[in-house]
Amino acid sequence: MTQKTYQLPLTFEQILNLVLQLPEQEQEKLIQEIKKTSPKIDDENLLSVFDRIGINAQAKGLTEEILEELLTDES
Repeated sequence: MTQKTYQLPLTFEQILNLVLQLPEQEQEKLIQEIKKTSPKIDDENLLSVFDRIGINAQAKGLTEEILEELLTDES
């Protein structure tokens, strides 16, 4: 089996391709672990979703200034 080296961070597609190379039993373990640790949609309220989106956006470099620029009406 040939090995492929991935540069971090991995994309979703790269992770999926790696998971699909696992034996079926290992894939099932992974699915169960994801289900166990994933938040239930019913458990999240709208504010916590927006908070999470904001935190992720800030982590990717979005600042208040950039947001204001994006929201400025150019018409």
